[in-house]
Amino acid sequence: MLNELIRVNKPQVLALVEPHISGETAQRVCDRISFGGKTRVDARGFSGGIWLFWKPEEVTVTPLIHHPQHITVEISRVGEIPWYYTAVYASPDTVKREDLWHELERFARSHNRPWLTMGDFNDTRFLSERNGRSDGMRRRCNRFNTWFENNNWIDLDFSGPEYTWSRGHTVETRQWARLDRAICNSAWRTMFEEGSLRHLVQNQSDHCPIVVSTNGFAPLPGSLRPFRFQAAWLTHDKFTEFVANNWNNEEPLIPFIHAFANKLQDWNQNIFRNIFAKKRSLERRLLGYKRN
Repeated sequence: MLNELIRVNKPQVLALVEPHISGETAQRVCDRISFGGKTRVDARGFSGGIWLFWKPEEVTVTPLIHHPQHITVEISRVGEIPWYYTAVYASPDTVKREDLWHELERFARSHNRPWLTMGDFNDTRFLSERNGRSDGMRRRCNRFNTWFENNNWIDLDFSGPEYTWSRGHTVETRQWARLDRAICNSAWRTMFEEGSLRHLVQNQSDHCPIVVSTNGFAPLPGSLRPFRFQAAWLTHDKFTEFVANNWNNEEPLIPFIHAFANKLQDWNQNIFRNIFAKKRSLERRLLGYKRN
């Protein structure tokens, strides 16, 4: 999965957070990831941890701070002003998480270059970014949003799925939230006016990968376009049979939906016959009819 994400998105800098491993095991895994530059903060037990990789032939990265909840580096490319990048994994613990906010505030006071910060913030700015609606969650959102606005952060607009984290296999246990985001200061936004954020499709993790491009994004390649149900499938006499044979309520929801969508795409192409190809064929026939 990771190799495919790297192949498709071709990142110059890659951050992995909360890897659940450390020490020699972590080193062996890092060595297998094909980036020439790398640094990391190890997980503590099975929690936390941040791994950062970069391609030194494309970008110069100078590590500045290794902190249990963030790695901050300076990034420079030929002909560009250097800027700061912070990869974040905010602690689920409220006190430790607020320590991170204070740490980033201290860095901001002593550094004035363009700055991008992204990763798992373990918080949401608004209740609309999660399915929880308790008073405690409202206060938590208010604290995070107050920190956000007091420090004049800019939230990068995103495309892709609305929520970046989900958990639970049934309607009763299902939770979701936008815990991952990319934020920047005004200098970074001015430097990279086209910079934008994309949420990719969630797969093996309970978080979806997020990608920032400083130059904006081209249209999604076909392999990454979100799956969409086609109402025309319901008209096929074999569709109900296909669903009955392939649906399984016992499997974990997210990986099952991904696998089921792949099977449905194959069914569409091989049994139903691609409806868009059919549409183009009919359009060509209609055009020929009108000409006659």
